[in-house]
Amino acid sequence: MSLYRTIHQQIRVDRTVLRWVGLTVLHSARCTTDACARLILRCGAGWSLLPRASLILLYGSSLVILSCFSLVPAPSSAQSNPLSAWPARPLRLVATFPPGGITDFTARMVAPKLSEALGQPVVVENRSGSGGNIGTDFVAKSSPDGYTLLLAGPPNAINVSLYPSLPFDTKRDLVPVALLGSVPNVLVVGSKISARNVAEFVEYARQNPGKLNFASNGTGTTIQLSGELMKYYANYDAVHVPFRGAPAATTALLAGEVEFMFDSLSVSYQNIRAGKVRALAVTSAQRSPLLPDVPTLIESGYPQMEMSGWTGVMAPAATPAPIVARIESELRRIVAMPDLVRAFEKPGMTVQFLSGPEFGQFFDREVNRWALAVKFSHAQPD
Repeated sequence: MSLYRTIHQQIRVDRTVLRWVGLTVLHSARCTTDACARLILRCGAGWSLLPRASLILLYGSSLVILSCFSLVPAPSSAQSNPLSAWPARPLRLVATFPPGGITDFTARMVAPKLSEALGQPVVVENRSGSGGNIGTDFVAKSSPDGYTLLLAGPPNAINVSLYPSLPFDTKRDLVPVALLGSVPNVLVVGSKISARNVAEFVEYARQNPGKLNFASNGTGTTIQLSGELMKYYANYDAVHVPFRGAPAATTALLAGEVEFMFDSLSVSYQNIRAGKVRALAVTSAQRSPLLPDVPTLIESGYPQMEMSGWTGVMAPAATPAPIVARIESELRRIVAMPDLVRAFEKPGMTVQFLSGPEFGQFFDREVNRWALAVKFSHAQPD
């Protein structure tokens, strides 16, 4: 049996180094002093001897070569325990939309508290565009080292079916860390609609097929798709009128250019409170503390219409599990803080914490829900 095969059977070695040693030295009949010295320099730094190294002494003149064979990488403390060296520098929390929405709001509420918990700055970066895809793609392709996180929202679930192709695969390239909170949409009607509840509204819409217009803040958004799903489940027809952003859509509703819309409660609350629009129902599972007298669509006979805006944290898929678990643990503690709960409530948000695995299941349901809306409405990306 050759010297090479004997060593290979007796000692567990790093395959790359074994191959290098075999090509460089073992193909020679003898090992010169210079060759062995070069081999030691190449193999020696940062490596540790195996217990079997003493057996190698039996190979006489090949002692130095065999000792190098017995060298294997010594795992660093960072490899054996990623948390021992993490975090060692600032983190990035990427918001996929510009300031003004709940995605950016959540990021800026959570980042300072996460920074305090981890002992490193957590910097919010707004990387908007393409319905949230630009920021998502950036995080999906970032190094999975725990230093780049995504503040995800409904567009991440909608875009799976809205876009014919994406430069990333959300399920493959991202790992859910935690769901943080949600804010319902609310069905609001303008002055042209006299309905006082959902039943009256649906009856009026059915009596006037195709004559009602509803606004949204853009094609493929939760505002549009909530309206499309209501059409689907309540069996009436209405015309979608997209606008560039929520303010323009709200202005159109107030001016009577459209008859109704599903709006984010965080946007429409002041107009509801001022009596400028009338709220018929919210899309959350429970009534909103801001509108305790307004029923849910579930109460109104549409159990399929439980849907809300939401925010959660994701990370690149190969991020070490201990780091993901640490971030999840800190976020669980943060969203339970009374001051953060109060901050969430001001724009109509509710803390809704889910662990990473629970968030993953929630996300799958969201993908399926919005896929139906996209298919029914034939929605296309703006």
